Amino acid sequence: MTLSYATVFAVVAGLAAVAFYVYFSRLETAAIDDSLSAQAQVLAAGIDSSNGRVTFQGGAALPGETLEGVGIAAVLVDAHGTVLDSSGQAPSSATINSAVQRALSSNQPVFESVAVAGVDQRVRAQPLDITGGDSGTRTVLVVSRPTAEEQTTLARTAVLLVVVVGLLTLVGSVLGYMIAGRALRPVRVIAATARDISEQDLHRRLDMKLPPDELGELGATFNEMLSRLEAAFASLQRFTADAAHELRAPLAVMRSEVEVTLAKERGADEYRDSVRSLGTEIERLTRLADQLLVLARADAGELHPHMEPVDVADFLEEVVARWRPHVTNRGVGLVSRLPESGHLRGDAELLRRVLDNLLDNAVKHSAAGNAIEVTATLDGSGWRITVADQGPGVPDELRPHLFERFARGDPARSRQSGGAGLGLALAAAIVHAHGGSLVLENGGPGAHFAVRLPGASG
Repeated sequence: MTLSYATVFAVVAGLAAVAFYVYFSRLETAAIDDSLSAQAQVLAAGIDSSNGRVTFQGGAALPGETLEGVGIAAVLVDAHGTVLDSSGQAPSSATINSAVQRALSSNQPVFESVAVAGVDQRVRAQPLDITGGDSGTRTVLVVSRPTAEEQTTLARTAVLLVVVVGLLTLVGSVLGYMIAGRALRPVRVIAATARDISEQDLHRRLDMKLPPDELGELGATFNEMLSRLEAAFASLQRFTADAAHELRAPLAVMRSEVEVTLAKERGADEYRDSVRSLGTEIERLTRLADQLLVLARADAGELHPHMEPVDVADFLEEVVARWRPHVTNRGVGLVSRLPESGHLRGDAELLRRVLDNLLDNAVKHSAAGNAIEVTATLDGSGWRITVADQGPGVPDELRPHLFERFARGDPARSRQSGGAGLGLALAAAIVHAHGGSLVLENGGPGAHFAVRLPGASG
């Protein structure tokens, strides 16, 4: 950053120095030209022509200095370069011939820089409205002045500008380095904190005072990221512990059953009962493993439903008919209010699992004499499918955790009667994969779960 800043600063300062040097050089040149113009005007006022001969003030020679004592180098030439008169250290006619010809062709005063005996001079050639010489050609007055003093001043100015630009760049670079280091100090702190934090101390946060700018926003975002990571790791740890506990329970039952069965010789009926018990636990393990697999695919973004047209009325009627005998055996009513027609796009097998989980949850929390209601309506945003029971409902303190893995709406229920607590989490993951949402709506009595699915068609 400092190198980039120093480079940009040096380029800008250098361009400013060049612009100043060019402007100052033009000012010096303009001052010389003004001095030559003043001298030329004084001399031109005294030059006239009589009897075909050009003279200064009736015959006097061109003066070598002004009334103030300033030296004058002047030469009077005709169009052929013939010197008619001169004063001071006037340049030769060959040296000024270019300026003379330009002045005659343009009929305007001309300035030009020439070198006389290795000395740089500035000349002014001014055509006069008189003729002279043997051929009567036009006359040109040329005045000159050495520019050595101005060249020295310009050289010193250039050196001074180079030194000033160098010092300014150095000072600016040091200040820029200090300011950049101070400004980026929070970034170093953030980087050091990120290197030191591991999964064991995700509770750490940046406790330094951050400025209210982009770096402050970066620090706040970093702290928020740590909070999310801490929550994710805590959820993962809980998930791992709960999964291990859920797996250990049926495994312990199976091991105990096998040990008891092998402890002594038993009859065929006892062996069948033991195998039947093992089959029940195996089925429970299989269901749990399948649920964990679907959730893992959802977490990895690999749960891709096979989307196809689904007849909503037929699909829901089939689900309700399949559950009706089981619900009736529990002494619970099952009411359905379904549309006569309508379609949605979705994976029928996965959506069936969603409704099975919701109905299973409703049955477990319904007492004899209660009723479960399944409804489906179509609105502008898609389908709304609800499963409502008349049970005790969900306490307010449990609502935020209802769709978490291994969470139970009624903590008092055992794992044997209440399941593993993955049904609602699995249903929410499947609905989300369809681009919809699963929510627990307010309104009672009981629990009212609403599934919203997009992409409806009539």
